[in-house]
Amino acid sequence: MRNITIKEGPLVFIRNVLSMEIIAAILFFGLSFVGNYGTLYQNWVLSDYIRFDIFEVFVFSVFQLVYLSLLFFDWYFTQYEVNDKEIVRKSGLIFRRRKSMSLSDVTSVETYQSPISRMMNHATIILEHVNGRITKIKNVSNVDEHVYVIKSMVQEASGRILSRDPRVLLEKGEGLYVEFKETLRYDARKGEISRELEKMILKTIVAFLNSEGGTLLIGVSDDAKIVGLQNDYKTLTKKNRDGFENHVTMLIKTLIGLPFTKYVKISFEEIDGKDICVVSVKESHKPAYLQNGDKKEDFYVRVGNSTQPFSMSETEEYIKTHWR
Repeated sequence: MRNITIKEGPLVFIRNVLSMEIIAAILFFGLSFVGNYGTLYQNWVLSDYIRFDIFEVFVFSVFQLVYLSLLFFDWYFTQYEVNDKEIVRKSGLIFRRRKSMSLSDVTSVETYQSPISRMMNHATIILEHVNGRITKIKNVSNVDEHVYVIKSMVQEASGRILSRDPRVLLEKGEGLYVEFKETLRYDARKGEISRELEKMILKTIVAFLNSEGGTLLIGVSDDAKIVGLQNDYKTLTKKNRDGFENHVTMLIKTLIGLPFTKYVKISFEEIDGKDICVVSVKESHKPAYLQNGDKKEDFYVRVGNSTQPFSMSETEEYIKTHWR
């Protein structure tokens, strides 16, 4: 079983110290208005030996030493352990805390660098889970190596392809989380616009929304050959990427629903001199339906490498178990 340990960098400790310094300053400033502590101190026996201003500096210094030590040990003993099944966050000096997260629930692995982190060649690893929760492993060194290992573990645990590089998706081929569509709306055999082809695109998006998300590549044939979007562009008012994205977004708003657009990200890549559209779909927090011409709604789910319609009874049972 593979196992890696990831330690957050010192910037996390420094950030915690600065935050605590601000809180402490506000606390002591506020206490100064509560009562005259100098007068109260004069009633202590200790006032015969130590002046109040010296005692005040001593107390504040001890307070700083204590919380700095606690913050340091909390940072020092906190680490993330990643194995083939889960990510475990371990923290605490005396009372150890253990929080685990299943790798199969991770839907994306990304990185973020602040200007300071970039100078230190550090970065934050951001893990997004199927329930929308975000896990951040901050200020990590050797981040590229860690991300590569985490992605490979997640892909083995869940079957998801986390890479957004369409070249990787083309190499892997269609599956539970990847679908290829040759065109959005232009039927090359008939030489005309086909609403049925648009509906096929929307069926796939609905299925991804109702399953565990996925990526749809438009402009790619079933055998992973690049066809491009040029014929689709010609059918649009704006004959470019913007017009294509606007049309797909409009279809989603109209036939699936405006609230679901936040789960769909549309981007473009040029491969072999041809544009393809990359539609990245996240799992929805509620069931998604595709409206048909009979003013009814159809329900689709991703099964294997295909999109399957569900009957009313199948839909009801699926919703009960999937959105518990």
